[in-house]
Amino acid sequence: MENRNPQLQRAIKVLGARQRQHQQAVRPQPTKLVDKTFYLNLRVEGMSGINQLVDANTKKIVGITNFDGNLLNSGRDVVIDAIRVQFTTKGNRIENADWQSRDTLPAELQNADLRLIQTNDMLIDLPLTDIQNFKQDDYRPIATTPLLRAKEEFKLELEFPKGVTVPFTKFEGGGLFMRLEFRVTEAKK
Repeated sequence: MENRNPQLQRAIKVLGARQRQHQQAVRPQPTKLVDKTFYLNLRVEGMSGINQLVDANTKKIVGITNFDGNLLNSGRDVVIDAIRVQFTTKGNRIENADWQSRDTLPAELQNADLRLIQTNDMLIDLPLTDIQNFKQDDYRPIATTPLLRAKEEFKLELEFPKGVTVPFTKFEGGGLFMRLEFRVTEAKK
């Protein structure tokens, strides 16, 4: 297990700068830091163009996602320090996808870009090949430690090259699934 102390120190600095910007006249409440992983499992067959992965209708479903819409609750800012992507063709439904399997990533997905945008600021803009994972503990560090602010809408999107569609094909035992994991430090006030 890697030492996360440098990521935690960066998160504290980012959150501290955010708090200094928005000082209130009342006495500030103490901030608690919590390690968390935000995750989203989805079926990617048939996707093309730009796909919004999280929107206002996204609901928490244990085992599928812990995003609850496309904005964070009041008093819960999040600093992202790492991300990983897993793929599988094992399982016929998203609820029983086998994330232990490491299938070869189809070319259509290798050329797609993942973006996280909040208030017209690009927080993450990476090709999937840069964050794909074939080992259980590998996360791609995000050196800029982007701050996802509470009560402000964000977009999480997957963009495919023009004219590319992930085919609807019969995979052994099911469909083509993707899991996104964001390792974060959450500040609770």
